[in-house]
Amino acid sequence: MARRDNPVYNMLNLALANSLNHMQFYLDAANAVETPKIKALLMVLAEAEEELAEKIEDMMITGIVDEVSEAAGIHLEEPDETPFDLAREDSDPRIFICNKALRQEANGFSFYRSIAIRAKSDVVRSLFTYFAHFKTEQIRKIRRICDTF
Repeated sequence: MARRDNPVYNMLNLALANSLNHMQFYLDAANAVETPKIKALLMVLAEAEEELAEKIEDMMITGIVDEVSEAAGIHLEEPDETPFDLAREDSDPRIFICNKALRQEANGFSFYRSIAIRAKSDVVRSLFTYFAHFKTEQIRKIRRICDTF
């Protein structure tokens, strides 16, 4: 079967494109900000997305057995998507960036979770649960830093 006819490969390709888009968003945002703490957060998020993209590329070559096994132990929890101080979003660029990053990751979580929920295949369900869990961890990183502002 050709790769383009393989639904798991196609789903991985979709996840890869999503991860690369998120990575580029964080790199562009990091280049635009001056606050060291926000720049560091954005670089950490970009690096995490790069690691995920590399992992997805590896899955496309070697298979997804490890990730599917790991996902079996994941209990997916709803992340805290509550925006940071909206009253300060227009006046404090740190809050603006934090909320933008939070929305980015919340959208990624929703995207992956919706695929996991609708998946007919247990393999695809597990794989996208794994990706949704990654987004939950990204949201936790954002909260850890941005709650200090």
